Amino acid sequence: MPPVFLGIDLGTSGMRVVALSEQGEVVAKSERQWDPPETNPGRWLRTLKALLGQLTAQLGEQYSIAALSACSTSGTILPVDGRGMPLEQAWLYSDPRGQAQAKQLGIPASWGLSRWLWWAEAYPDQYRDSYLAHPADFLLSQLGGRRQVTDHTHALKSGFDLEAYTWPQEWLARQGLNPKHFPEVVPPGTVLGTVRADWGLGPEVLIAAGITDGCAGQLAAGAIRLGQVSTSLGTTLIFKANSPDPIQTPSIYSHLHPDSAPHRCRERMVWWPGAASFCGGGVLPHYFPDGNLQMLDQQAQAYLPTGLVSYPLCRPGERFPIVDPQFAGFLPEAEEGSPRFYAALLEGVAMVERLGLETLAAQGIPVPEQSPIFTTGGGSKSPLWLRLRASILARPLAVVKHPEPAVGAAILAASAYWCCSVQQAADRLVQVERYVQPDPEWVKSYAEIYSVFHSRLSNLL
Repeated sequence: MPPVFLGIDLGTSGMRVVALSEQGEVVAKSERQWDPPETNPGRWLRTLKALLGQLTAQLGEQYSIAALSACSTSGTILPVDGRGMPLEQAWLYSDPRGQAQAKQLGIPASWGLSRWLWWAEAYPDQYRDSYLAHPADFLLSQLGGRRQVTDHTHALKSGFDLEAYTWPQEWLARQGLNPKHFPEVVPPGTVLGTVRADWGLGPEVLIAAGITDGCAGQLAAGAIRLGQVSTSLGTTLIFKANSPDPIQTPSIYSHLHPDSAPHRCRERMVWWPGAASFCGGGVLPHYFPDGNLQMLDQQAQAYLPTGLVSYPLCRPGERFPIVDPQFAGFLPEAEEGSPRFYAALLEGVAMVERLGLETLAAQGIPVPEQSPIFTTGGGSKSPLWLRLRASILARPLAVVKHPEPAVGAAILAASAYWCCSVQQAADRLVQVERYVQPDPEWVKSYAEIYSVFHSRLSNLL
């Protein structure tokens, strides 16, 4: 039977498992949603057991499961004991605990390290017998993988020094944290063992170290070489790139490429700088709460290019490419609720996308002109918006067939099974469904309109 690779995506609002074939096709999947977000590790395991049962039923006798891996939300942690069993429910990246500790440490409150220090200070007796774990680490250890091990993408927001590739032990000790309570760190895709027989997945199913969901999404998008950039247009607009140097600014931080751990790649390191804008697809339902977006797309075509400029936000506050908690953006000068107003919102988001790419380039991140931008997210389902964005960016958009984070985790599993680099596995498995080319007439018009957008923005800042 041909092998398949499982990817498990444990998010705040649900869990998804996919089976990826050697041709890069999703041949089976199962998922479950939670509302509100689930933080109970016991329910995670019960859900995983149920989803794997559904998945194996779909696969039947056609495929054999060869390997699996998992991704989970960056910044979420939980304490476990020496057997890998949870001592508390997980603390989400958005959990208010640890805010005072974050200020003390000089890190964002979303980092798991802030809640780990809170745990050490608030419950010293329990802390003494606990180990820091991330959700993906917990799942993989319960499946049969080595305990007290994490990958270097999850470890970043727990305080791991990626450049030195070590926990900063002296610094942690000064904060009152014992380095012995932190996990061993390995590159994503490292083999951690095999799945226990009682999970019913078959013999010798490899377990590969996981990755954060954001990095898994970048891996699934295929933009993991120097010069490649991906954007994900969902509710917000997320930028992921590749760089020979780590980039750290108030709005950009860098993960390390899965293949770039020092013992894997001594000659050339590759970093994954990323950033996110609050300007994104969420502006459409915000300003058109009852609108049929497909119908609005059809109506908007007659008004493009509109000649209007906007930086649409749902509320004041922006983090990239503008960094200002008070910045309110600006709306198009058209009747709100009209098709022209809608068309101008589509243009405005695309102009922010272009500004974001220019901001990345200004930071020294390679963004070659004319090279395609890999794109994912709900906004990439609109043919009109794709054509418009390609024209404003003046470059092709590469639309990926299976861009979800669970597929990125499955690619890690494949790299473990094939004993190859993560890059080689991605090259083999990621499928570009189509390329969307810029409209030559629109490119010229939008070059002029973008200049007006830039001037308007400069006058506001």
